[in-house]
Amino acid sequence: MITSSAEEVEMGKGRDIIFYALAYILGDVLWQVLLSSSGIIPDIILAALLAAASCFCIVTLSGRGSDSAPAGIIILCFALLGASGAAVGGIRSEGMSIIEKAAQIKTAISRLLDGLTGDGNAAEVAIAKALAIGDKTMIDSALRNQYKASGAMHLLALSGLHVGVVYAFLRAVLSIIGNSPAARIIKSIAVLTVLWAFAFVSGLSSSICRAVTMITVYEAGSFIGAGRDMLHSLAISALLICIVDPDAPFGIGFQLSYSAVLGIHFIFPRLKALLNYRTPLLGYIWNTLCLSISCQAATAPLSYLYFGTFPKYFMVTNLLAIPLSSAAMWLLPITIAARNIPLIGVPGGRVLLGILKTLNGVISIIASL
Repeated sequence: MITSSAEEVEMGKGRDIIFYALAYILGDVLWQVLLSSSGIIPDIILAALLAAASCFCIVTLSGRGSDSAPAGIIILCFALLGASGAAVGGIRSEGMSIIEKAAQIKTAISRLLDGLTGDGNAAEVAIAKALAIGDKTMIDSALRNQYKASGAMHLLALSGLHVGVVYAFLRAVLSIIGNSPAARIIKSIAVLTVLWAFAFVSGLSSSICRAVTMITVYEAGSFIGAGRDMLHSLAISALLICIVDPDAPFGIGFQLSYSAVLGIHFIFPRLKALLNYRTPLLGYIWNTLCLSISCQAATAPLSYLYFGTFPKYFMVTNLLAIPLSSAAMWLLPITIAARNIPLIGVPGGRVLLGILKTLNGVISIIASL
């Protein structure tokens, strides 16, 4: 009983960060939407009023009631900080040398990809650039419309999906070093190093930084003995992002990313449990379908609100396109690194070209249905 009560206390403390993050984001959003331009009351009074409203809403939603004064006070402080952060503004990235350096590296990699798959393959080069560094400038309107109609637009914008593919690949490769405490630390450091390098060569785009930040918090949990928890990682990463950029909650990418992760956390396990599969192939198919349905269900309201459409064949698209795009992403860095090595560089480029041609062909067929 004592152990159980202690565990419940620790779980309660862990959940607090979720409400603190919500309070901060709510304070940020309400300040910008309702109060920042009113000019009727001095800013400090507006911030206090906003914080009080945020506190009331979050405490009510959390079900803590009036007997949790310390938690309510902390929530009040986070709401006030959120409002203050929105009023002051975040960290400006313009002119930062690291941003400029990342942009230069992204441009250099873009040039490398131009000659990677040979002449006469503009569509494949365009998709390679989108998958590798998030550069969509070469994608023509016809190809873009095909990806949009098939429900595969998320493949063209570097996002949590791409980071997740890299993360899963790295964890699988590094599994050979074992699972001892030292090995887990080495794996986490190696994974985070590669992911932040990936974010850097992609130009430190907001969507990639958002996903890598989430994984960084997720991995860091094991270092401090808190364990890996998706909801806690989600809350902390959202809090950090909003501190740096108070406008982040208004971005479509921010809303879609966090909605998709919430769908994976709450919907995916329940769908997955509906079927007991016995073969790896059936397991892959079922898991992919469940993952697609979870993400689409969570993001469908936002997608329809912003874009006015909903892809009819998203399950078929994800079932076929995600393996192809994942294979291309795994092969891209190898092909770039081995481009000047005889008997490896040219065949690697041809294999990559074949995968990209197949991907575009699959997307074209689905878009025409």
